[in-house]
Amino acid sequence: MNVHYEVTLDPTSHELGVELAIDGVPSGQLVLATPTWVPGAYEFAPFARDLFDVRATDASTGAALTVRRHGWSAYAIDVPARGAADRAVTVRYRAAAASVAMSEACGVLGDQHGVLLGTRYLRVTAHDGRCTVRYHVPDGWAIHHPSGATRLSPQSWEYDSYARLLDTPVSFGAFDRITREVRGTPFHHVFLTRALGFEANVEGFVEDLCEIAAVYHDIFGAFPFDDYTFVLSFNPNDAWGLEHLTSTMAGLDPATFHDSDQYNVSLRVCAHELFHAWNVRRLRPAPLGRFDFERGGFSEGLWVAEGFTRYYEFLSCTRTAVYTPAQFISAVTGYYTHLAALPAWRHVSPADASAAAYLNHDKYPGRANSAIDYYDAGMVIAFELDAILRLETGGAQSLDTVFAAFYDTFAGKGVGYTIDDVCEFFERYRPGLGNCLRTKVVEPAKLALPERLRALGFDVSEGEVPYCGLLLADDTGPAVYSVLDGSPASRSGLAAEDVIVAVDSYPFSLEALNGAVRQGADTTLDVLRGNQRRRYTIQPGERSTLVSLRWAGNARQAALISQWLKQPFAPTAGQPFPLDFYENFHGIETVI
Repeated sequence: MNVHYEVTLDPTSHELGVELAIDGVPSGQLVLATPTWVPGAYEFAPFARDLFDVRATDASTGAALTVRRHGWSAYAIDVPARGAADRAVTVRYRAAAASVAMSEACGVLGDQHGVLLGTRYLRVTAHDGRCTVRYHVPDGWAIHHPSGATRLSPQSWEYDSYARLLDTPVSFGAFDRITREVRGTPFHHVFLTRALGFEANVEGFVEDLCEIAAVYHDIFGAFPFDDYTFVLSFNPNDAWGLEHLTSTMAGLDPATFHDSDQYNVSLRVCAHELFHAWNVRRLRPAPLGRFDFERGGFSEGLWVAEGFTRYYEFLSCTRTAVYTPAQFISAVTGYYTHLAALPAWRHVSPADASAAAYLNHDKYPGRANSAIDYYDAGMVIAFELDAILRLETGGAQSLDTVFAAFYDTFAGKGVGYTIDDVCEFFERYRPGLGNCLRTKVVEPAKLALPERLRALGFDVSEGEVPYCGLLLADDTGPAVYSVLDGSPASRSGLAAEDVIVAVDSYPFSLEALNGAVRQGADTTLDVLRGNQRRRYTIQPGERSTLVSLRWAGNARQAALISQWLKQPFAPTAGQPFPLDFYENFHGIETVI
């Protein structure tokens, strides 16, 4: 078959006009479908919802063909027999393109600019080969197209598959584009919108991103693309963070250029998505090496795909001095202590959390008892592996070297790597390490960060802290997000989604609740459960956690950490390391 799309942008109505020409269609049923899932996402979505007025004709005769819905995401077209020859079919339809909720996977079209992916272009399910697209844009609108497709004309491209079309965000209209080279490779930074301080600070932001890209180049020895595009927006509606083969779409905070903390977070978001160019887009856990656009893909390996990527987002930002070594250590410690505080930590393994991604990727009230975040667990696993390799080889081996070798071995191979592949690979590098890794991955509560920190030279203090066992919505309340199983709060009768209105008869505040818990006396909470008032009394208890770090190491250990983080590291004996730096763009969940 030959498949060609004509896509006309209508910015005024925020719609697309799509004409799909298909040559070589045999008689019978022709099925066209949108995906129900896209690579990099962990949910099914109704992308077909935005399509309407779908019509089909015989391209030779102009006769209308019968079109009917086929399941929830597809259309079936009856193609009558006409001798022995296959025929050409033309399909025309409209697609609404203003959805904020689906913009990460589908793109969005405004009246001044837009970014589009192939998600709204009906796929010919019987055809896995090449397709072409020609874009019709308003006069004066620019186009930026990432690499990975063949340009046929100023407005036309050929893709080697529908999967490649789906994986390519094309920007249109009025946008800022800044291009820099990193190790001889162009990096395009397409800013669809601006934010306060953009003019004064955007060049520095781009330079910082280029330094992070250079860190990754040095780890892997090359870039896996001819050029790379960051598609960036400061519109808070654009809650993006989705990687593609030679590009990424990322929504950044509007405060990026006038708030130093948000500036660093925005760099880290971009660092995370860029690392995915290696880890996920080319190196895939099984079965994600092959796409199933209807049924998705469920993998036990997302603790590598996402967790190692989270580790390298922090490590790359430390190596480029966005963060200090102390902040890096605090962040890793924070991921461990937040995980270990959850009841689910004791009965959910990183492999199980990965396999359940379609259930637990989007946060939900009460999840603290049933799910852990495979991003967080994978980050701590990556740190532990890096520490073991560096300590046992004096820095001659590291996660950098072993993971780069793993990438060279498994990237682009078959349906993807398995847990056995990962563990056996690490076992070959350091006998015993693969078996240690397997335990951490397939069994719950096997991470051992305090042990690794002690081996690196830190004095780790673990102790008891007061708690009642609540997580609050947005970490501030007044809604209760989770009530931890086995905690004092769970014994009181409180439930997730209760709304706290008073603490010991005084209006709710986070400070009041924390203060009452610290005092340790019985605490009375008045709550609303829907429109029903309830009163519960909690006797705060204690839980064990890591409470402080001090330096107790020697010069050799300090030098090892300095080599690791690419920053000076020479703490004095007994120097404390604050544990107050912790950031998680999935949301911070602090146990009260």
